[in-house]
Amino acid sequence: MEAPLLILNPNTLITSVAFSPDGIQIVSGSYDKSVRVWNVLTGKQVQELQGHASIVTSVAFSPDGTHIVSGSYDRSVQVWDALTGKHMQELQGHTFIVTSVAFSPDGTKIELRGHTDWVTSVTFSPDGTQIVSGSSDRSVQVWDVLTTNQVQKLQGHTDWITSVAFSPDGTQIVSGYYDRSIQVWDALTGKQVQKLQGHASIVTSVAFSPDGTQILSGSYDKSIQVRDVLTGKQVQMLQGHTSIVTSVAFSPDGTQIVSGSDDQTVQVWDVLSSKQVQELQGHASIVTSVAFSPDGIQIASGSYDKSVKVWDALTGKQAQELQGHTDIVRSVAFSPDGTQIVSGSNDQSVQV
Repeated sequence: MEAPLLILNPNTLITSVAFSPDGIQIVSGSYDKSVRVWNVLTGKQVQELQGHASIVTSVAFSPDGTHIVSGSYDRSVQVWDALTGKHMQELQGHTFIVTSVAFSPDGTKIELRGHTDWVTSVTFSPDGTQIVSGSSDRSVQVWDVLTTNQVQKLQGHTDWITSVAFSPDGTQIVSGYYDRSIQVWDALTGKQVQKLQGHASIVTSVAFSPDGTQILSGSYDKSIQVRDVLTGKQVQMLQGHTSIVTSVAFSPDGTQIVSGSDDQTVQVWDVLSSKQVQELQGHASIVTSVAFSPDGIQIASGSYDKSVKVWDALTGKQAQELQGHTDIVRSVAFSPDGTQIVSGSNDQSVQV
């Protein structure tokens, strides 16, 4: 077992963690309504960003590392200067909890309000000019980054939106739902392009493949489905998990998929053949989060069993078990250069 390089203790439940692009800092969000910034080398807190009125659910650095974005149960998205800790913007438009935030590739920043219930998922368009957000108010909204105006409200949902994503070229939006459906939208016109049925229960996560030709989804129905973007047809049904699929991700080259599940396993799939190529066993409880390393060689997983495990993506062998957390590990991520892993836990710590 590997001991953590750092244990960061903000003395509250951690909901989200992320590395800065240069790997020198870590940002964390928590139940105490704060966003904190830590120095990786010293483990010392360098900033405490105050402004949210409720639990902070998601945090991220801008691509150039100069800004931080945070989402909260207070229904707002806030943008901060990473160097000074000053509050830059509050994006209003959501009317319920914001659960996920991300910067655009060019680092344009924003805060939006307009939803009438929890915001469950947000992301930037690839060119950084727009943001899409999904909510439990049953709407998907698209925002202009420069003006902060709502430019589209995608109507037609009958239940909570669980996950949203832009296609790599920014022309389409995919959204997943509690009603078991996946919907594809024209990002320019706001019109529904396709409504995809196939899952037998709640869709937990959706994503486009790196080349934009496929849509990936995980579900409470224990399955992972891959669909053709043009036809909407299911091209693959990946079955092997015996409980809820909690987390899914494409490998950086798009040839593999990794999935985590309530069944305590991490599974790796070959996209071309639809075959399971690895079942990674070792966790003693629910797997909450999975991630590929930037080079696609390793996989990290976090679990209710309080551990972070690192796996060889080729052989499926456990390379490391990172112990140190004393409660559920909620989130794991690789540093941009792939040399470090950051994890957030219910034990109120961030560990590297």
